[in-house]
Amino acid sequence: MGYLFMGVDIGTSGVRAALFDMDGNQKSLYHQEYLMKCHEEGMAELDPDEIFGSLLQVVKECMAEAGADKNDIAAIGLSTQLFSFLAVDGAGNCLTNLITWADNRSIRHAERIRENFDCREIYNRTGCRVQHPMYPISKILWLKDTQPEIFKKVKKFITIKQYIVHRLFNEDVIDITDASSMGYFNIHRMEWDESVLKDVLGLDSGYFGTPVDCTHVLRNIKKEYAVLMGINAGTPVVVASGDGMLANVGCGVFDDSSMSSTIGTSVALRIASEKPLLDSEQRTWCYCFTKDTWVAGGAINNGGIVLKWLRDDYKSQYEKEMLDQGMDSIYKLFDRYASQIAPGCQGLIFLPFLTGERSPNWNASAAGTIHGLRLMHGKRHFIRAAMEGIMFRMFSVYEVITQITSNVKQIRANGGYANSEVWLQMQADIFNKEIAVAGVSEAAAFGAAYVAMAAVGAVNSLKQPLKCMNPQKIIRPITENNRVYMDAYGNFKNLYAKIYGSC
Repeated sequence: MGYLFMGVDIGTSGVRAALFDMDGNQKSLYHQEYLMKCHEEGMAELDPDEIFGSLLQVVKECMAEAGADKNDIAAIGLSTQLFSFLAVDGAGNCLTNLITWADNRSIRHAERIRENFDCREIYNRTGCRVQHPMYPISKILWLKDTQPEIFKKVKKFITIKQYIVHRLFNEDVIDITDASSMGYFNIHRMEWDESVLKDVLGLDSGYFGTPVDCTHVLRNIKKEYAVLMGINAGTPVVVASGDGMLANVGCGVFDDSSMSSTIGTSVALRIASEKPLLDSEQRTWCYCFTKDTWVAGGAINNGGIVLKWLRDDYKSQYEKEMLDQGMDSIYKLFDRYASQIAPGCQGLIFLPFLTGERSPNWNASAAGTIHGLRLMHGKRHFIRAAMEGIMFRMFSVYEVITQITSNVKQIRANGGYANSEVWLQMQADIFNKEIAVAGVSEAAAFGAAYVAMAAVGAVNSLKQPLKCMNPQKIIRPITENNRVYMDAYGNFKNLYAKIYGSC
């Protein structure tokens, strides 16, 4: 068996591949972005063929960057965005683009679910707040109503991982985490909930894939794709799990004594539990990871996607400023600009709901808002206010999670923001808690590689910690900053309540 493990993380804004040795040391990383299609209000789609092509490319480039031979690869694990939705015909041809979690066009159909069904009971069975348009259950109803001719041709509703697995192996399986993020999978029995499917959608489980464990191994990649990627066709590929659950594992979160904190395109706080952990007010979600482990938490739509929006709208200007200041990343420039503004942003408040809202209020109609704008405010304030707004909403999710479990002793940061000293200090100050920065920078990709290790016997179990999972540093809160932020957070909540009626 080879000595390297690859994690492939297929996200909303791009796909990345990373190679690790058996101790979890990262040997190479390659990333490729793709563009979201947003041609009409509420639309947020991706081209599945572009994603597949990007996957082939990043695997190839990751191998080349490490100077790895195809025989060096012991196994590959797959991490993917959750809540993706794609309709295909009987031959597996795409009838739609990939509709992502950020697509809100099914708001009316989600509301119909709320009006006509016992959503609390569905939540208790599925762990999903199905009356929110993030979940594919409402998107299926939307497709049925708005594109009936396409709906008639549908033979399967699949996720991006299923699409990739089908292209590579001609198999139709879905990992249980991906399945449990749909809104019609029973997280207690770990099977499709026939009652929800029949009552809400009028469909049976034949429209969906076969649920399998995260350690399920696929073999015999189609030769043409193995050649393009530069790997052996017999390389074991492990279905693994969703990106958030793998980020949990990748930074060593195995139970509810610690909480993983991720800011990528979206934002999430998560804990692992030995039983389904549900909230009486449905403010959090709970999905399956293994047959004896569930992951519960809360997420907000708008994380890094907000800074990406700020970056892209004025990209040429920021690129010039970045080069003038001898920097190699616009995000590093943003950090510098944000660090030049005091906590609280001189009264500027940014409600960061560019793509609606998930936890804790699940308000899909929420929109981005800037409040308190004065002549003294400039672009540096906008950047810091956006970062603070994201972190304030993240803190509101933290407050809810600590109401359903009191065991959390440590927060472990991972994702792109873990490279930002400004954002990490901001979180420590707002949460008034130490933030442990994960030892692995690419936690989701490493989590996928780690599951692949477990699947082929390189580690004994999915709860065997590796040294690389230990935090690399601790960020401690500054008391004075916390006082300033709590005042600002109160203003943030009051503004939200004035606009939307509650917080």
